[in-house]
Amino acid sequence: MKELSTPASSVLPLSQKFCDWLKLRTFNDPQLVKLATQCQRWANAFKNSEAPRWLTIMGNSGTGKTHCARRLWNYAKERSNWSKMDFMPKVIYWPDFVQELRSGHAYEFRNELKRWPVLFLDDIGAERDPSGFASEEMHTLLGCRMNRWTLITSNKSPDALAAIDQRIFSRIIRGPNIAVNVNTQDYSAR
Repeated sequence: MKELSTPASSVLPLSQKFCDWLKLRTFNDPQLVKLATQCQRWANAFKNSEAPRWLTIMGNSGTGKTHCARRLWNYAKERSNWSKMDFMPKVIYWPDFVQELRSGHAYEFRNELKRWPVLFLDDIGAERDPSGFASEEMHTLLGCRMNRWTLITSNKSPDALAAIDQRIFSRIIRGPNIAVNVNTQDYSAR
């Protein structure tokens, strides 16, 4: 699969102030610079009240995906209207959430996630899913999240996500959504 990228004309130069806020050292690694740049792009769109979009960060474990998405989630969560929601906003760790759905205890909560002003789904594709249950649930949830602010992380490559469910992958890369694949070494090993 070709490298996921954003046309240079639509991305502002990466701000050191934003990297400091993101608490991400890039080590001049082009992959981490790309990650920070796409995070900055999503944050600017949110701050400027542009059309809602998703940011999907894919890549190896330890590359800063969840760290960056959590910083953006906290920023967006604090600036969103949660007054009509029945559940408190939280990060949804997808493998655990799939287990709750399988037990039948999370369907009301799942239905509310469709309406949340901003959603963070962490580690999609990490669950064991031989029956296809998790991908069907993900497809349903994401289908209702079009044109809503959404953050997604996955330790799967773009090809691996597409192999799980092409419909989900198509939505992830569809504009104005932002998808970035971070192919670099573990942050802690630097």
